[in-house]
Amino acid sequence: MVLPSKMPQLADLDLLLSVESYGSVGKAAQAHSLSQPAASIRISAMERRLGLRLLERSPTGSKLTEEGEMLAKYARNVMQAARELLEFGSGSQTSYAKRLRVAGSPGVSEHLIPEWLNRSGFSFGEARVEVQTGSVDTLRQLLRASHVDLAFIDGWCQAGSQVQKQFGEDMVTRYICDDKLAVVVGSRHPWATRPRPLTVQELASAPLVLRERGSGLREFTDELLGTARVPRSYVEFPSSAAIKQAVATSQRVTVLNISTVRSELAEGRLHLVAVDQEMPARPIYAAWSERWGLPEYARELVEIAASKGSPVPVFVPGQKNKNSRLVEARTTTKI
Repeated sequence: MVLPSKMPQLADLDLLLSVESYGSVGKAAQAHSLSQPAASIRISAMERRLGLRLLERSPTGSKLTEEGEMLAKYARNVMQAARELLEFGSGSQTSYAKRLRVAGSPGVSEHLIPEWLNRSGFSFGEARVEVQTGSVDTLRQLLRASHVDLAFIDGWCQAGSQVQKQFGEDMVTRYICDDKLAVVVGSRHPWATRPRPLTVQELASAPLVLRERGSGLREFTDELLGTARVPRSYVEFPSSAAIKQAVATSQRVTVLNISTVRSELAEGRLHLVAVDQEMPARPIYAAWSERWGLPEYARELVEIAASKGSPVPVFVPGQKNKNSRLVEARTTTKI
């Protein structure tokens, strides 16, 4: 069969799918390492060859026309077949190697996915594992464009987010676990061995280290402290890693989700402080495209994440028998 001259190129179809995912020619161009003018020229040339109007362009972005959506439907099937052909035709043993493309919100990618991978039996010397990170919107775009097989999303990554509902009907989500907030101090802080629960009033009046405004963690921290009408001294950082470093080497206090401080708690560099009220929690979900399905190794990782618990061995201050009562928060996050 001789292909007709107007047959679209694979790279152009892939670019069109990225425009659909990102809602912008400029963002799609950036993802493909192209300039925006070059991407626009390629899309326009494909429109001329096919005799179709594929995009509706506006100052706020670009969206596919009805004809563009129909072409994108076929393009997804073509790109999936092309990827399978590339794997089959690589001509080396690596074509049969384990392959997993996974993404997660920043906290999950940094603190949970590496351990889930280790528990799943993956060997970084034998498997090709690609891990990306981003906001809820970015993860949804990566899934819809089939740039990743699986994404893990925690509810702390975006203020006011309802993670499960944000992904839409074309996505499958599965609950993994709850991630709870906790008050954390360094090992030399007087509260590290405090025998009685902390009041919110005491927490609000302490020198604090907080996430930046607009983040989900900051939203819930402000809500927790909102009832305490006292001046607060605080330092803001844009990452949990910076916050942990600042707290570990100072007399400051912070509020972080349990999953981000597990290793520091286990090593004794940070300590949990009991609070006299229930701390909020948010769920972690796995998500994948209903159209593309869940590949074998991604499915294995989801099962590991959902079923393997590993509580952090952190103990209540003042307990002499270290094997007695464990901090209740340790059971809220499975890993």
